[in-house]
Order: sequence, then C-alpha cells, then structure tokens
Amino acid sequence: MPDRSRIAFRTFLILALLLVLLPIVVASGWFFYRSALSAREEFAQQLADEVSSRVREKIVSFFDVPLRVVTFNVEQARAGQLLYAQPEALMRQFLLQIDQQPQLTFISMGLADGQYYAGSRPPIGADRQLRLLRARVADGRAMEVLRLDEGSRALVPVSRSEIAFDARTRPWFQSALARDGMAWYAPYRYLINDAQGAYAAIGMGVSAPVRDRQGALVGVVTADVALSQINEFLARVARESGGQAFLADENGALLASSTPEPGLPADGLQARKAEDSADPVLRAVGQVIQASGQPEGNRFIDVGATQHLARWWTQPLHNGPSLTLGVILPESRFNTPLRGVLHNTLYLTLAVMLAALLFSVHVANRVVSPLARLGHWAGRLTRGEWHASAPAPSPIRELGALSDAMRYMARHLQEHAQDLEQTVTLRTRELKEALLAIEQTLTDQRHFIAMLSHEVRSPLAVIHTTAQLMCLRAKDSPTQLAQAERILRGAIRLNYFFDNCLTQDRIDSDSFVLEPAPIDVPGLMAWVLDNGLQLSPGHPLQMQLAPGLPALHGDQVLLRIMLMNLVSNAFKYSPEGAPVTLHAWQRGDRLCLAVDDAGPGIPPEEAEVVFDKYRRGRGAEGKPGAGLGLALVRRIAQLHGGRVWLEAREPQGSRFVIELPLGPAGAST
Repeated sequence: MPDRSRIAFRTFLILALLLVLLPIVVASGWFFYRSALSAREEFAQQLADEVSSRVREKIVSFFDVPLRVVTFNVEQARAGQLLYAQPEALMRQFLLQIDQQPQLTFISMGLADGQYYAGSRPPIGADRQLRLLRARVADGRAMEVLRLDEGSRALVPVSRSEIAFDARTRPWFQSALARDGMAWYAPYRYLINDAQGAYAAIGMGVSAPVRDRQGALVGVVTADVALSQINEFLARVARESGGQAFLADENGALLASSTPEPGLPADGLQARKAEDSADPVLRAVGQVIQASGQPEGNRFIDVGATQHLARWWTQPLHNGPSLTLGVILPESRFNTPLRGVLHNTLYLTLAVMLAALLFSVHVANRVVSPLARLGHWAGRLTRGEWHASAPAPSPIRELGALSDAMRYMARHLQEHAQDLEQTVTLRTRELKEALLAIEQTLTDQRHFIAMLSHEVRSPLAVIHTTAQLMCLRAKDSPTQLAQAERILRGAIRLNYFFDNCLTQDRIDSDSFVLEPAPIDVPGLMAWVLDNGLQLSPGHPLQMQLAPGLPALHGDQVLLRIMLMNLVSNAFKYSPEGAPVTLHAWQRGDRLCLAVDDAGPGIPPEEAEVVFDKYRRGRGAEGKPGAGLGLALVRRIAQLHGGRVWLEAREPQGSRFVIELPLGPAGAST
C-alpha cells in the first residue's frame, strides 16, 4: 500500500512551479485591484461633482426667481407703477410677470383689509393655463378662480370656494410683517380649494410689505413656487443619473425628493425628516448627515448589499433659510472600471495558471516518464511476473544504475519467493489439519453438552416434580417444607444452568439465526415475575412498568433467559427478605429494562469484568455460579442491537440496565 504521507514526483514538480508563479500573480492582481479601487473612488467623486453642480445650479436658479420678482414689485410700488388701487389691472400685471417666469406658481398681493389678488400657473394637472385668483370683501371673501382663455384672452370662471379667505391670516402675509421687510416664509399648504384640485400642493416663497408714501401699510406682495416642481426636477435628475436626490430645510425636514415621499402636512405640523424616510437609502443617508453634524460632506455607505456614494451641502437663501441638498449615487454608476479590472485580472490569473500548469505537466512528463516506466516494471516484479521485460535503458546515469540494481534484486526475489511458496504450502497443510482437529473437538463438546443436558433433564424433572409434591405434603412440617423447597430451588437453578449452557452453545454456533417477533412488554415482565418467584420465595419480587409501553421486536425465548439470569443473580446476592424490583420504561425509540437488588454492590473497577464469560467479581466468593449468566445477558442484548450496563444504588445494591431498540434489531448474529 502506498504511503499517503508522500506525494508523487510529478505532483511535487507541478506544485513547485505553481508556488513560484502564484505569488507573482497574486501580487500583480492585488496591485491592479487597489488601482481599480482608487479609480472607482475618483470616478465616483467626479460623477457626484457633475450631478451636484447640476442640482445646485437648478435649485439656486429656482429659488432666485421669486426673490427677483418680489424685489421688482416692491420697486414698482415705490415708483407708483404697481396698480394696487386697481385690482383688475394689478392682476393683469401679475399675469404678465408669471407668464415670463414659468417656475412661479403665484405672484400675488394681500391688501391691508385682507383682500387677495393673484396671477397664477396651476402646479398640478395637465391644464397649466394661466389663472386669476381673487378674494374680495364685496364677494364675502370667497375665493374665485378665473382661467385665461388662450385664444380670446377672455376670463372663464373655473371655481368659487366659500372659504372666507383672509390674506392677513396667511403665513406669507404674517412673515413679511414680522420681518418688516423682504423675507422667505416656511412651506405651507395652499388654501385654494378649487374644483379641479390644481392647487393641492405645498408652496414656499418670498414676501415683502408694500407701504404708501406716508408709510401706511398697503399690503404684502409675494412670489411663490410649488415644491412639486422641485420633486419633478429631482426625479428627472435621478432618472438620468441612476441615483437619488433630495432637498431639506435647515431642520432636516424634507421639502422635495426624487423618491415618492409624503408631502408636508397642514400648517403648523412637522414634516418627515430624511432619517425617518420610508426609503431605506434616503433614511441611511439622513442618519449619516445627522450623525456627522457637518453642513457639507460626502460618504460611501452600505445599504443592504449595495454601496452608495452620498454627497450633501448647505445652500443659504438670500434673506432666508439655509437648505440642505443631497445627491446619492449607487455603486452600479461608478463600479464599472473596477469590474473591468477585476475581470481582466481574473482572466490574466487564469491564463497564467493554465500556462504554468501546462508547462509543469510537460516538464514533469519529460522528467518522470522514465521513472514511471521503471516503477511499472518494479510493480510487475512484485506481483511475481519474473519474466517481465525491463524498460529501455535511460540516458540518465542514476536511472541506469537503479535499473541494474532492480534486475539483480529481481533474481534474488524470485529464488526467495520459490522457497517461501514451498514453506507456505507445508504450513498451510499443517494449519488445515489443526483446524479440522479443533472443529472436531468443538463439535464433540456441543454433542456432549446436548447429551448431558438431555440425560440430566429427565432426572431433574423427576426431582422437580417430587420436590413440588414434598412441598405440598410437608405444609404442616416446617423442617421438611424447608428441605423440600431447598431441593426444588436447586433443581430449578440446575435447570436454568443447563438452559444457559445450551443457549450459549446455540448462539455460538454457525447456524444460529435470531427469531424476532412482536412482544408484549407487560406480558413478558409478568412471565418473569411468575417464574422468578419460584427461584427464591424468601425474596419479594416487585415490578414497576411505565404506562403505554409499545411492543418490543425481539426473540422472546432469549429475552426471557436474559431477564431470568438478572433476577437469579439479584436473588443470589441480596440478603434474605430484601426485595428485587423489575423496571420497564421508554426512552425515545428505545425500551429500558432494569433489575434492582439490595446486595453488597460491585466495585466500579469490576463493572465491565462481570460481563465477561467465566469471570466473576470478588464479591462472588462462596456464591454458586459459573460466571456465564451475565455474559449471556450482554450477548443477548447485543444480538437485539442493544446494550447493558451496571449502575450503583444508594446506600447499597446494584442496578443492571438493558437498553433495546423498539424496532427490528440491527445487531449481527
């Protein structure tokens, strides 16, 4: 048999070459991998810069429009060109301005008495035609929406809402008065309630107070943008870049997002923050921004199994709050260089490894082939093929010397093998004769035991019957009854001894076959209880069975002998009057049987010895027995696929436990 701790020479050469080339390939692959990581990060930063610049430019431009419009209208008012005393002309002025600024949703003015006049472009719906809005005291402050017919330039009523609209209560009006100058106001929900729902949106803008030459308040002029337009722009940027974008106020509340997010609720309630977003990526970025506490930064973050690059910065509005803008790019947008380098590195590594393998195999074949032919010839010689032809002479001097030495060795091996064959033939014949003699002796022994059992059983039966009659007739004579019972117990023990001998002989024979069948466990234990009482009337025999025990699959005759041996052994070593108890319970798919006695116990060092054939413990001195019973118990348990062991009891005594499978036995015979 070859030594598995050694390797073939061909394998050694291949491994040696690979060990030289592999570090080079790994080092170069690691260098390319690190270069790819650096290139990926640089590309990701460039891509983020490009998208961020576009978003920044658009947002700054977007919020610059209402600021310029309000500034223009305030200057118009100072020059007397803002016709606030003529509401219809004022709304026409607003329409002209909003027609030139498509980002705006409202250019409006709330008068000191709460009346409201505005030019507007609806932020929602397919119909974005310009509209006039007014809420006059004469009309009960009802909000009227009039649509400008593009063809005839006529005004067409769209809706009228009886909401008692008072401009003085709106956030933009109050913000301008609180600042007493131009000011941005917080996002708020439009209070239009038009029939088409074209104004169900969130607005934000700039407002400023307008005063007459005496300094009295005339009203508040405002320019407003709908945040839904920013949502649309951010969604378009996200589609083009493959990432996400968002806009938040200085408190972190979301104003707009490229992903669907709930809009701002009614006035006075807090909006959802980025770290509370339903989108896991936006939520993770919001948590990073909050944890960093920095107004600007960029960070690679992992969300699930995908890496993202997040970039955020703060954009202050003139005379207004500071807004936080963010751009998020997934790794699919910037890992293309790394993936290409990894593929190239992998292909290069595989190519180099394949070339190294082919080269090493070629070199190994050139070097090892002569050795392999020589080894093949040596193998044929070891099989006794003495006439096998030697391989062709090798040009390698060492291999030639080895070949000559093997020829010389083969001649001597042939002579030695012939002598050995003659010796083996002689010894084989002698062993066959000795084996036949042993088999004949064993056969004679079995025949003698069977004959002895047969010849003794008849006298034993007579003694057993006579002893039983003597017990019946001597009921009134205690002395005679004790002698009769002693004779009866001796006959029973002798009968069980011969049963053990015959059973052991039958099990050891080549023709033995286990005869398993379903056995009722309570019935088996009841039989042992009835027959065990005859062995020693002076020892109470008790039984404890667990309820609901299933049937046991086994050889009933052998199991009875096994249990009776344990009961007899318990009687033998227990003091007079001490009880012996049978137990049966289920443990999983196995049945446990146990016999408890009150004897002196068995030392731990003898717990295994007592199960050996013809071996007895030191405590068995002076007790009858041949040391066969417990050995037979273990053999029967093993035949049923089970096991037996000994446990010590407190304060004294022993417990023999047998564990058997409830299913068919798996042990060999």
